[in-house]
Amino acid sequence: MTSIEADHAPSIWPYIGLGILAHAIWGAYPVMAKRAVAETPKFSLLFLASATAMAVGYWWMRRRGRLDAHRAFHILRSERALWGLALFVVLRSVSNIIAIELTKAVWVQLLYLASPFLVAILGLAIYAEPVPPYTFRALIVSSIGAVLVLVEDWRNVWSGFTRNDILGLGIALVSAITLAFYYLMVRRSHLRHTGGGLIMFQQGLAMTTTFLALSLITGEDWGQWTHASAGALAAALIVIFVIQVGGNLIQITALGGTNPSLITSLTALRLVSALFLAALILGEQLRTPSQWIGAGIVVAAVTAYLLLQRSPKST
Repeated sequence: MTSIEADHAPSIWPYIGLGILAHAIWGAYPVMAKRAVAETPKFSLLFLASATAMAVGYWWMRRRGRLDAHRAFHILRSERALWGLALFVVLRSVSNIIAIELTKAVWVQLLYLASPFLVAILGLAIYAEPVPPYTFRALIVSSIGAVLVLVEDWRNVWSGFTRNDILGLGIALVSAITLAFYYLMVRRSHLRHTGGGLIMFQQGLAMTTTFLALSLITGEDWGQWTHASAGALAAALIVIFVIQVGGNLIQITALGGTNPSLITSLTALRLVSALFLAALILGEQLRTPSQWIGAGIVVAAVTAYLLLQRSPKST
């Protein structure tokens, strides 16, 4: 590239900024969802969020993808892998909201950061894929950090856990495994005619149908929405419009503007966002120096691991 071409080359920094913003927004999801479902039915919240995302995906598909409804449904019939992906998205969303309701939002976000390691391990176990460099070392370091975050009193390790916490952490781990399966399927699927708008519409359609059915089957009282406080309603609106819609659009824009692995390497920022907002909104605070050290270890280990996967040697 000549110096003139370099001067006119588009800067990647705006996209990196969007990537940081997207991770900060998605880091807010466990916190805002927990605040909202404290006073509103959880499946109805996910139904509203998914329906809104589906509508925005449809608009995007028509406006930017130049797809009409007939062409879109033809693609959805031919791209069968999309429905497999949608299944894992639904399972991930259901397990995630249940875990958030049962235990601390920060803990759920903490376990989410294990997803890159789970992808590597599942790829080895199921497809005999080679494990990326540094995987097990980074996993051990990250696990040590996670334990430091989870344990508040080392004289009585289990004192900070309730039965719901244990169940919630287990479900959060299942949710992280489900997300890892989703990533594996994305990597191995051969999708030919799909764009961000179509995927957003299709996954929104699958989730909207599922969450409406779950809400009706479990007998949720939608009347709770009329009695919810302003704080709960504000949190619900943030989940629906800022996170589900804005977070998706910003993340897709960031991924499309620069190397996707660079944006992905910033994933650990979600924990930073969750820690700040959980302390501010839910009163979930790290109380000991060892917990803060553990959080720093997790963020550093996950970020370093993902950055190292971008190197020519690891490629």
